[in-house]
Amino acid sequence: MLENSLLQGDTTGARGARSRSRANTTLAGVLVVGLSTACAGSAQRSMQAELERAGVGLAAVPQAGSNAPLGNEGAASELPRFDGTPEPYVTYALVQSHELRASWERWRAATHRVARERRMPSPTLTYAVFVSPVETRVGPQRHRLGVHQRFPWPGELLAGADAATAAARVEQRKFEAAALELRARVLVAYWQLWTLREIEVVEREQLELYESLIEIARGRLEVGQASLANVQQLELGRARLADQIDGLREAQRAAQAALLGAVAAPPDTPTPTTSQLPTLVQPRASEASLRQALVDHPSLGRWQAQAEVGDLRVKEARHARAPGFSVGVDWVEVGPARMDNVADSGKDAVSISVGLELPLWQRNYAEDQRAAQADAAAARAEWAATRDRATAQLGAALSQIRDTARRAALHEDTLIPQAQSALESTLGGYATGDVQFAAILLAERELLELRLAAVQLHAQHAIAWADLEAIVGRSVAGQSAAQPQDPRPEADKP
Repeated sequence: MLENSLLQGDTTGARGARSRSRANTTLAGVLVVGLSTACAGSAQRSMQAELERAGVGLAAVPQAGSNAPLGNEGAASELPRFDGTPEPYVTYALVQSHELRASWERWRAATHRVARERRMPSPTLTYAVFVSPVETRVGPQRHRLGVHQRFPWPGELLAGADAATAAARVEQRKFEAAALELRARVLVAYWQLWTLREIEVVEREQLELYESLIEIARGRLEVGQASLANVQQLELGRARLADQIDGLREAQRAAQAALLGAVAAPPDTPTPTTSQLPTLVQPRASEASLRQALVDHPSLGRWQAQAEVGDLRVKEARHARAPGFSVGVDWVEVGPARMDNVADSGKDAVSISVGLELPLWQRNYAEDQRAAQADAAAARAEWAATRDRATAQLGAALSQIRDTARRAALHEDTLIPQAQSALESTLGGYATGDVQFAAILLAERELLELRLAAVQLHAQHAIAWADLEAIVGRSVAGQSAAQPQDPRPEADKP
């Protein structure tokens, strides 16, 4: 289930435990699938229950117009602490994200609009005074008080309430999709920061190699076996590499700010990253099975619910073309009769009225119905377009996973060991005078490029895996990249 992938890991300390608990509550409600019911009131109650479950652990709504400087939210409390693995960042983001809170509030607003659609028209209270009283046998009519109630055609209110419930379901699916997108965005930001830090580690090791080469070149210069140009060329390479490392520090600050922004953490929060390479894995499920799982993605469910809204609005527009009814009661205050001994003198009159609302503008009402039909058709077209994009993205993500796993394994197992051996052989040959100085620079550059490429390939593999789970909408079980992938659908596996 997606909840498992979204809630793995935790922040350390008591604050991390609280965040994990709140995130569990939040994500348990994020992906709850409500049961459709025929009764609008029952559907609304079900929606309210799902809404409350999803909103328990979300961040509080900030005060608009606050004069507190940005980042002071964490000044009065302990800063979050992360253990360096990516999942605690995801857990914290799902709890603290104001963007996710905003999506939940839109869902809440849509849920509360359901009651408005089911509301009966307000009754009308009328009062009239007879400027010229109407004389009757029992006395003059002086005042009239009436109450009238309009009743729409049976089914019109229920259709509107059902459409509003479906519209709230659209916002729910948007909320669920926002949670998936947030998780992927946090993981991408994490692995980008990890890449920059690992590149710095590799380049610092290469900087130490430059120092060793410079010492060797200076020693050979003293005995006349090397030229000053060789030493200067190495010093130039060292200076350029040191400049790259300084540039990496600034890039890391920018990447750290991006990660903290994605998780909604205070700016001064430490952002440790793991020192281990991401594991190279392949999806255990076949591509066909993953493609079948796309139909349950919230992004597709959103358009399914939107099409349902259009269908129900068509039904509502059809009911609106039928006549409405109204019932009224009028009380007429009658004064005393002008003549004496009149039976029922001053007796008030009461009347009951029934009205029929005539929908004369049928052609205009038909336009509302056609507009709703067009909205439903547009939603179905969007569903198909989203499905096509997701299918293409799934294929691209799987291709990226396979390619990065293959190339990263090739770099680790073959290319980097070969480059290291070549550099060692070149250094040995240079010490004996059998190898030219240019060969050392070439071997050193090859090793550096291969090590940097290996780091980037591992990060690209981890990012592609995060994209895959965001595309599928749930966690994806993996297996070692060296193991063959089972081509059978998931349902056919033992």
